[in-house]
Amino acid sequence: MHRLLLRSYSNASSKTSKTLFQWFPKTFTSGKPQWEVDLKKLRKEYRQLQSEHHPDVITSTVDNVSSELNRAYKTLSKPLPRSQYILSLHGIDLTQDGEAQKVMSKDPQLLMLVLDVHEQLEDINSEEDLKQIEQENKQRLNECEQKLKKAHESQDWETAAMLTVELRYWSNLDNAIKEWEPGKPILLTH
Repeated sequence: MHRLLLRSYSNASSKTSKTLFQWFPKTFTSGKPQWEVDLKKLRKEYRQLQSEHHPDVITSTVDNVSSELNRAYKTLSKPLPRSQYILSLHGIDLTQDGEAQKVMSKDPQLLMLVLDVHEQLEDINSEEDLKQIEQENKQRLNECEQKLKKAHESQDWETAAMLTVELRYWSNLDNAIKEWEPGKPILLTH
């Protein structure tokens, strides 16, 4: 039993220096950061790994693999946190508001567009109007993700940073749309 605990501990401590991509060796065979993700494959591997490392299965309190797997899966399965993570590996931390604002200040037209769409959302009175804004926003999200794919693949980190901040705006708008109710104030975070 002592060997098992020591092995678990050494495995857990050695895995903390991994990139999030390395937690899923079947999905990311090279172990290197990449934009493209086979979500079905990632989810399958995540579930398989959790079945081996979940606290209900592992009695050792030393093994924090399950929480690391959760964090890695949550980050890599969605475009915004995945892009933020990849950029952080290249020294660009967009999770800090100050850094995101610096990047955003390079494109004041985007901020104006976001504010215009926010106003439109505040002024709508019907579900039909909401569906129109939602459809337009889904298109913006899709276009932004496609541009991000190109920026990441070409390792154009400056463009990827701009697009990641833009994606954050459109994702926040998407969340506000999902929570919209007639007469209820809109909470839109930037």
